[in-house]
Order: sequence, then C-alpha cells, then structure tokens
Amino acid sequence: MRALRYVSVFLLFFSLSSCASLWGGGKKEKKPPAPPPPPVEKKVSKKEKAEGYYQIGIAYLELGEIPLSLNYLFKAKKLSPDDPKIYNAIGLAFIRRGDLNRAEKYLRKALSLKPNFSEAWLNMGILYEEKGDYKKAREYYLKALSNPLYLTPEVAYYRLALLYEKQGNFEKAKRELILAIRNNSDYVPAYLELAKILRREGNVEKAKEIYYRLIELYPKLQQPYCELGKIYRREGNIGQAVKFLKECIKVKPNTPLASQAKMELEELNESAP
Repeated sequence: MRALRYVSVFLLFFSLSSCASLWGGGKKEKKPPAPPPPPVEKKVSKKEKAEGYYQIGIAYLELGEIPLSLNYLFKAKKLSPDDPKIYNAIGLAFIRRGDLNRAEKYLRKALSLKPNFSEAWLNMGILYEEKGDYKKAREYYLKALSNPLYLTPEVAYYRLALLYEKQGNFEKAKRELILAIRNNSDYVPAYLELAKILRREGNVEKAKEIYYRLIELYPKLQQPYCELGKIYRREGNIGQAVKFLKECIKVKPNTPLASQAKMELEELNESAP
C-alpha cells in the first residue's frame, strides 16, 4: 500500500509538471526588447552649408533674382572663403546686374585661387565684351579654351562667334559656331546663330534645313517655328507661313516670340490659334 501511495504521488507531480509546461505557467515572462539607441545626428560641416547656400544662389541667379542670389552667395563665401566657384558666381551675378567693376574684382579673386578656371576666364571675356573692349574679350575667351579639361568649350566658341559678328567678320563667326557644334552637337544656341548668319548671306535653304532639324530633335523649341514662318511669308508661301506661325504660338503662347507671331498673323489677316 505504501508503495502504491508513492506511485500515486509521483504521477500527480508528473501531471502537474506537464500542465505547467502546456499552459505556460512554468515559463518565466520574457522582458520586452530594449529600445534602439537614438540616431546620432550628423553635424553639418561649414563646407556642406556653404555648398547648400551656393546651390540656392545659383538657382536664384538662373531665375534672374540677382539680390536673392547674391544674398546666398555671400553667405556661402563667408563659410568657404577659398572656394573659387563662389567668387565666379558672385562675379557673374554682378555682370548681370551691370556692376562691371565689382564683377571684375570677384572674377579676379576666383582666378587667383584657380588660375586655370575656364568658367571664370569666360566670364571675364563677357565682362570685357560688355565694356566694349573686344580685343581683351577675345583674349579671355581663348584663355578659357586653352584649358584642355574645360567641360563646356562650346560656350566659349559661341561667345567668340558673337564677338566676330559684332565686328562684321561673319566667316570667322561661322567657323566658331561650327566648332561649338562639333564640341557639343546638342548646343542649340550655336545652331540658331548659324542659321541666322546663313539667312543673312542669302543661303536660306541651308538655314531651313537647320530649323527643320531642330524641330525634329526638339519639338517644343519655339524659335525654329517662328523663323520658318517668317521665311515662308517672305517667300510668299502663305499657307506654310500661317502653319508655322500658329505652331510657334501653340508651343509657348505667352512669350515675346509668340507676340511677334501673332502680329505676323494679324498682318496676314489670320487669327491666332
């Protein structure tokens, strides 16, 4: 009997232990995981802040907001006083404002920090062209092109072409425009200027080819439509003139070119689209 009693006690203990494991009563309650450590805030360096101000300044400059542009560019200069691109941008802003003396001061500072800075040499050329000193302007454009690592030489070739046009040297202007296109086959201003010279020389069919090619490549570009409309009007092809003048307005209705096209249509007794 005593042995039977021990067996009963053992079975009871075993059954209770099993229940405890089945229902979870024998497990210790798990602690919730510790929260992750707070993120470490990266401290923005002066150089990074300066770059941010510079980019904002450039954006305002492209919009024509000169005072706002200069405000941010001067903030950038204060934080990064040895960055030549900031001085170059300030110089360009002053050129656009018409303050050529201040512009030259900042461009020369940019060049003292980076003597082979082609963009700054280009802007010096623009500055001296504004002053009417074409000899100096040409010298600075060529200086910009003397750097084999200049990323946008087409701009300097284009500026040289405009300079030669002002001097009445259209052959040299055409040569520089062809060089601009050779260096960047997507550089639209060079195509438009080349077509203008070709028309001036009486080579209208060649100019037309350029305009048609531009329309094929850039269907939202307004000027080729307007120029073709004018050409066809002079040739007496009124149907084609009306077609292209209306397309000029349709592409961008609220621009000076669209206003010119509307005037042309009015003279032809045609209504704008």
